[in-house]
Amino acid sequence: MKCLISNVKCQMNLRLRRIIKIIVPLLVIFNLSFVILVMPAHAAEPKAIWATYGMLINDTQGNTPQQNPKILSDQYGGYIIVWEDGRAGFYDIYAQKIDEAGKLLWAKEGIAACRYFGNQNFPQMASDGAGGTIIVWQDYRNGNSDVFAQRIDYAGNPLWGEGGIPVCTAAAGQFAPETISDDAGGAIIVWHDYRSGAGEDVYAQRIDGKGSFLWQENGIPISTAFGTQWYPKVASDHAGGAIIVWADGRISSADNNIFAQRIDPAGKILWQKDGIPVCSAAHNQERPVILSVEEGAIIAWNDSRSGNADIYAQKIDLSGKAQWQKEGVAVCLFPYSQENPKLSPDGAGGTIVVWTDHRAEESDIYAQRIYKDGKAAWQDNGRPICQLTGQQKNPEIVKLKNKDWVVIWEDERKQEREPDLFAQKINEAGTPLWKTEGVLIVSARQTQESPAIAPTPAGDVIVAWEDSRFGNFDIYSQKISPDGKLLWKDAGVVVCSASGSVVQQNIEATFNNKGEIILVFEDARSGFFNIYAQKINKAGKLAWESQGIPIAKAAANQFNPHLVPDGKGGAIVSWEDRRIQESPSIRAQRLSSEGKRVWESSLSLAAIQSRQTNHLMISDGAGGAIVAWQDDRDVLSLQDIYAQRISGKGELLWGKKGKILISANGDQVDLALISDGAGGAILAWTDYRRGDRNPDIYAQRVDAKGNPLWKEDGVLICGAPDIQRTPRLIADEAGGAVVSWTDKGGGSYDIYAQRVNKSGRPLWMTDGIPINQLGRTQQNPRFGNEAILAWEDYRYGNWDIFAGAVDPSGKLRWGEEGVPVALIPHTQYAPQMVSWKNGSVIIAWEDYRSGKQYEIYIQKLNREGDFSWAENGIKLQTKGGGRAPKILADFSENSFYLFWEDYAGGGKAIYGQKFIVD
Repeated sequence: MKCLISNVKCQMNLRLRRIIKIIVPLLVIFNLSFVILVMPAHAAEPKAIWATYGMLINDTQGNTPQQNPKILSDQYGGYIIVWEDGRAGFYDIYAQKIDEAGKLLWAKEGIAACRYFGNQNFPQMASDGAGGTIIVWQDYRNGNSDVFAQRIDYAGNPLWGEGGIPVCTAAAGQFAPETISDDAGGAIIVWHDYRSGAGEDVYAQRIDGKGSFLWQENGIPISTAFGTQWYPKVASDHAGGAIIVWADGRISSADNNIFAQRIDPAGKILWQKDGIPVCSAAHNQERPVILSVEEGAIIAWNDSRSGNADIYAQKIDLSGKAQWQKEGVAVCLFPYSQENPKLSPDGAGGTIVVWTDHRAEESDIYAQRIYKDGKAAWQDNGRPICQLTGQQKNPEIVKLKNKDWVVIWEDERKQEREPDLFAQKINEAGTPLWKTEGVLIVSARQTQESPAIAPTPAGDVIVAWEDSRFGNFDIYSQKISPDGKLLWKDAGVVVCSASGSVVQQNIEATFNNKGEIILVFEDARSGFFNIYAQKINKAGKLAWESQGIPIAKAAANQFNPHLVPDGKGGAIVSWEDRRIQESPSIRAQRLSSEGKRVWESSLSLAAIQSRQTNHLMISDGAGGAIVAWQDDRDVLSLQDIYAQRISGKGELLWGKKGKILISANGDQVDLALISDGAGGAILAWTDYRRGDRNPDIYAQRVDAKGNPLWKEDGVLICGAPDIQRTPRLIADEAGGAVVSWTDKGGGSYDIYAQRVNKSGRPLWMTDGIPINQLGRTQQNPRFGNEAILAWEDYRYGNWDIFAGAVDPSGKLRWGEEGVPVALIPHTQYAPQMVSWKNGSVIIAWEDYRSGKQYEIYIQKLNREGDFSWAENGIKLQTKGGGRAPKILADFSENSFYLFWEDYAGGGKAIYGQKFIVD
């Protein structure tokens, strides 16, 4: 009977929510017009006190990322390696040449193929036939993605200017360029292109060795058929032209097929308009790869005609006619997925195919030989190259001068999810010629991945890869002999580990009890993200060394810092520590007013190996702190909420393993945490005890000893139908709290709230009151004070910032639609708020109204919902745009402080600004 009544109530509640959502939008236009008509006079804007673009808090240089290498023989005993390089903040394109002894032949850290504003990504290259290379890449200097190119000669000189030359700068974006040599000193380049605005198409261009374009400006269309044509691959036709293949959605986006086209040296299309079908079987055929052979080309792809992804292949001649059976031959049809095929010639008109294979619980590497006539040479469904414990994936293959091949892959057999690189040599029968388990190329700490491989005339192979042994990726290389021995240093040769602009991000800030500000942030200067701190004294100067101080320096990543004042001019800092990658732990350290570490070493808050993540911290009011986090130590109840209290002396007051606060069925996640004002804490969370599709909001209060003061399994704040998630908390003035969350009970996401008293009794309507139920999505509420909250709002088709207010009895003070804080085209996102005088608030948010980059805007709202400064906010002056604002207020000086991540030069630096409010 109780269940029946409960179900009836739920259905009535759901209908009521949906009725409200239908009625309320009808009032929006009238009410918004009224707001505009009675708009108040603006108060004086706040005055910026520090430098024009804010005070630089940290932009320390360090170990920068180099990634995504490709390798190519120069045909004269050298090997050119090209990669993406983050040393300047944006990703640029760099290159290096290495000889067969492992000696670097160009500048120590490589030469810039392109160093320009915006990111340059996904380089590919082709030989120029003279010991150099032509490189193409995806380029964002103009906002949208374009295709650019550069030629580097034998000696390492860029020949086409500092930034390369534009291959295509048509409207919208051009993506995923690929290139081959035209065998005349130039290159043929293909890409997919969104200039039509209706779907991706395939275009191509030919460029000569002088950088002159031989076909029409911005390329010739290879296929502009209806729907999507994308991710083209290209191979030589051995006549100065090319055969191009791509995935094609002209029939349906859920029924992609494989199409191809041939183009001659003059840019003339040789096959039917928009290409010929290589495979039009049912379901999806995707991710084609192509291999040039004398009679035409061999193409392989992922194929879902049987339900799961298999590998199929087809051979086409120079007229586009299929040489094997219609719709391709099956390379592997084994149950479960096979993916990511790579091709190498077999030397007799056929091919060797390798792929990642999921027939076992963990992926392995398999291979198959397909003869010239399309028949499989080896056992059905391929021969295993490696099928050991752990994941083996992403193979590459290269043919040696004889009838052997070398396969290289990423390998997680160590079970640490940190891949190493292994290789195997096989003969024309598919028989492994090296150790059964493969040859270990490199096994440094962290990850080694994205291998590229090139053969030498003597039967060796040279491998390049991205390597994170020192944190950020660097480029390494190794040479392997014909008998599987490593010929260079055991750890490989460093091709590039350049220093430069690194990321500083994720700021948290607090006042100490001396009117100073202490900040913590993530800093990648060492290659790993470590937590650093800085203090700004009352004079507005940096007090803890010019580059900040490390909290607990480690050769591992540290994330998500939090801090609370210790009451003595210093702070307690906590963070998520990844020294054991699979078992992150929550650690803490106390800093004195002088920036010295107070505790002998950082503390692990729970001495148990489990995944401890997404923690929050508050002051305990006695010089210590309370920390709570998600913890998966109990496999039966999945993620639970644990907590620890730390004294100012570094004592763990709630036991060495922490104290469990909630361990109901399912996950408990999305924690919110505030002080209860009596030495304990109030927390709220998203709770999945009723199933993955129906999360609810729960809350709990604990005392100074960690004992629950409300129901043992928490107080149900909202158990309405559908999804409730991401709660936020703020203390009321009576020892309780106001909870707000994102709620889908009315059909789309809305903002709801509930007030709970200090005894854990909800005071407003069952399942909360709607703060905003306008059409489309409202999400991610933030409190400024106990009455005012702001959120991201999609009611008009792009993200805006709106705010609302509620009184202690649960009555909406600013109406059901709220008030617009920023109602302007493009995206406004991630509001942050701080309480100000007389019940008002100051709001900061990320804003993309320029259409070029995110900036920070600010606004002040009074208790009536009127904005005090310019409509839609005032722009913060930044060096290069900003994101992730954090805000502090100091009533005693009529001032507030804003801190942000500044994108000057493409990197992320920490900046701050002080404002005076008249």
